[in-house]
Amino acid sequence: MRLRCSGWPLALAFVAALTLFPSCRRKAVEVNPIQPSITINRDRAPLGSAIEVEYKWTVEAGAKPIPAGYRAFAHFIDSHKVMLFGDDHVPVPAPETWQPGQTYSYKRTIFIPIYPYVGESRVVMGLYPAQARGERIALKGEDIGLRGYQVAKIELLPQTENIFPVYKEGWHNPEAHPDNPAVERTWTKKEALVSFKNPKKDVVVYLEADTSPKFFPAPPVLTVTVGKAGLVVPIESSEVFLKRIKVKAADLGDEEWVDLRLAMNQSFVPKAMTPPLNTDDRELGLLVYHLWVGEADKVGSLEGREVVEATPAPAVKAASAPKK
Repeated sequence: MRLRCSGWPLALAFVAALTLFPSCRRKAVEVNPIQPSITINRDRAPLGSAIEVEYKWTVEAGAKPIPAGYRAFAHFIDSHKVMLFGDDHVPVPAPETWQPGQTYSYKRTIFIPIYPYVGESRVVMGLYPAQARGERIALKGEDIGLRGYQVAKIELLPQTENIFPVYKEGWHNPEAHPDNPAVERTWTKKEALVSFKNPKKDVVVYLEADTSPKFFPAPPVLTVTVGKAGLVVPIESSEVFLKRIKVKAADLGDEEWVDLRLAMNQSFVPKAMTPPLNTDDRELGLLVYHLWVGEADKVGSLEGREVVEATPAPAVKAASAPKK
């Protein structure tokens, strides 16, 4: 359940453009005095882990209005300027609303994909049009080519630096998002189990998921149990949600392995609904995008982020029959 970025074609085009058109980097352009920057909550992070970032756009006096429809890109590149992964998004608020003399900042969580690369990665930011028409905006900063501006560095560590999860029963096969094949997610059944080796330290569990309340006979409720503690999560909409759950070392117990259980109060079978939703005859509960466990003293600063303390493990409600 990790984000897989299909950025390699874009990265190759990026390198090719720099090779074939080196003069593009030297051509004088009119700079719109807007300076991008990023703050990452730690300097080093393993592949497959989560990082917290804060984007900032400083719009200086004299900045020109940005046309509607522009998006931000944040590309993490290797030492050869090959893109490893990215975080393209619409800034908050949207760029067309920005005013001179103002600074706009917002926070996002990024899950680092797993690539055959470890070492220093540079972060490059910029603005591009969502539609085919238009071009990237020339901004203020260190342009490394194609109006991409270097704003930070981070060292990517081997995946083995993570707490290794073992997926057990209750999981269906991963599948690509229908609107974005680069995004992978996995359905659980009514209950799903993961185990991880006990670090004997406080941990933070990251869970990014969603489900469709309209397919359930009653409002769905998720119970997350980690060792002896847990959290109840009512699911009120189909929007993707992110939970950061801190679990104390004492609640992980003394055993070598810790169980992490995701239990829905009910499930549904698309084919068995009235009328049938589709031909899918699987029992479905929660749609998981990312599930990651990190040692609390290694995840970096979580100041300003919503972190929920796990409490003594709540009881899971009795099973309900799938909706038909």
